[in-house]
This record gives sequence, structure tokens and C-alpha cells, in this order.
Amino acid sequence: ASGSVSDYSDGDKLSLQQKIGAAAGVDKLPVTIAITAASVIITATIAVPAATTAAAVKASLSSTLSTADAASSALGITIEGVPTITIASSTLDGEPDDLPGASTSNTGT
Repeated sequence: ASGSVSDYSDGDKLSLQQKIGAAAGVDKLPVTIAITAASVIITATIAVPAATTAAAVKASLSSTLSTADAASSALGITIEGVPTITIASSTLDGEPDDLPGASTSNTGT
């Protein structure tokens, strides 16, 4: 995304959480947002609710965030590269990093 990490307030992160949840077809609660430097990289991790599947969430995100322009429109910020959407592997040990989920990140150019 464009800008610097300091450009993204808690309110901006909450807005991204809501918009990414909507794009994924899930509530905002299972969505976490991390913003890091390198231009600006935004990583959203979604703990997929039992009512759906990681593949369905990925399909929804892939459709809504298919291009930088589409992602910019959906998220209300300038996205400089095509978002990368992946499905994380899962285990049953209960660790948060191991929850089944889909994540999306964007590396600014």
C-alpha cells in the first residue's frame, strides 16, 4: 500500500479489518491486521469461521481483491501491487498461528 506505516492509525486498521472481513464474507472479529514497513505491507489473517471453508474465503477475497485497482476500491486505500492471497496450513494444537485461515498481503512497489 502507499504511504508509511505511521500513516495507518488504529481507526485505519479497524476500517481495513471490517473491509477485508466483508471481502472475505466473514465478520471482522476473526480478522487481524499487521502493517509493516517495505513501502507498506499490510497482512490480514483470517481465522475461518466453522460456517465456511478456507477455500471459500480465499475465493471471495480473490474475486474482490483481484487487482490493485479493485483492492484499492474495496479497501479505500491506495494499493500499489496485486494482493497475494494464501491459505495457511492448520493443525489442531490450538496455537493461534496454526488456525485454519486465509491471509492476504500486499507489497508496495
